[in-house]
Amino acid sequence: MKSIITTLSLFILLSSCHNTQTVLKNKTALSPETVLKHLHNGKKKKVIIDSDTYNEMDDQYAIAYALGNPNLEILSVNAAPFHNNRSTDFGDGMKKSYDEIVRVLRICGKDGACPIWEGSKKRIGDKSEIEPAESPAADNIIKLAKRAKEPIYILCLGAATNVASAILMEPSIKDKIVVVWLGTNFADAGHQGEFNLVQDYRAGQVLLNSGVQLILLPASGKDNKGTQVLSVDQEEVKAIKENTEAGRFFRKELPREFKQTSGNWWHILWDIAAPGLISRPDAFELEVIPSPVLTEDRQLVEDHTRHKIIRMNRVDPKAIRSDAFKCINTLR
Repeated sequence: MKSIITTLSLFILLSSCHNTQTVLKNKTALSPETVLKHLHNGKKKKVIIDSDTYNEMDDQYAIAYALGNPNLEILSVNAAPFHNNRSTDFGDGMKKSYDEIVRVLRICGKDGACPIWEGSKKRIGDKSEIEPAESPAADNIIKLAKRAKEPIYILCLGAATNVASAILMEPSIKDKIVVVWLGTNFADAGHQGEFNLVQDYRAGQVLLNSGVQLILLPASGKDNKGTQVLSVDQEEVKAIKENTEAGRFFRKELPREFKQTSGNWWHILWDIAAPGLISRPDAFELEVIPSPVLTEDRQLVEDHTRHKIIRMNRVDPKAIRSDAFKCINTLR
């Protein structure tokens, strides 16, 4: 399936603060209010994980958290692309993430527990046009969404390329999915240099402009807001037992791979926020807000005429760390 959005369509999709209602004409069956109600109903949720797993170690913890969590039914895990000093280019980051997903599922004793799909090898577009980056991951999102009888939560832990591409390729899936995206900073952070956003800025704009039901988990802001509070050190990680292969990996081996200093190590486990939201929504302060505009000069701007999304304002880090480690301890 091939689709190119021209300059005119791009203007509509990535519209400025003063011209944004066009995207609201395609109303979906879901609303932020129904999503919040569904999120808190205590029932098991169907999820797709979309992860740049090789980028840093928070993804591995998040995947293990989900695998050991009785409140989540994992339909598939997608490899998301990334490009930094751990990859030679966008596609290489995706392939390394795919291989890392395979490794994590094996270590957790979950070989074959769910399908793993390769994601995009390129970003979705430039300043004049958007072209969905077709991939097995995007195709699988569309396939699963089309046959879904209840909302599917897509836990987007990296660049939004795979998810945004699926929405562009088949807009009707917006009726069936809720995207939980670790992306952007709060506006009061003063910049939008957040890693997942800048990896594919157009994909982030698509999520915020498409009208899809979106739960935004910003990284940082003033007053200690955002997923930045989910830090862990070598003492806290001792809550993970050592008597299993998964336990030894997540307590000792993985932290050594990503050690940040020569002394006591610590790391922010940003991505455990996404499965944590599904498992423990009571640990989050959530607010329904107008979807902000990501401008061409990379600012986050409020516009109260826009469609609504859900944004996390705060999270209880102790509750989510404890829940994550408890779930990891159920693995072999």
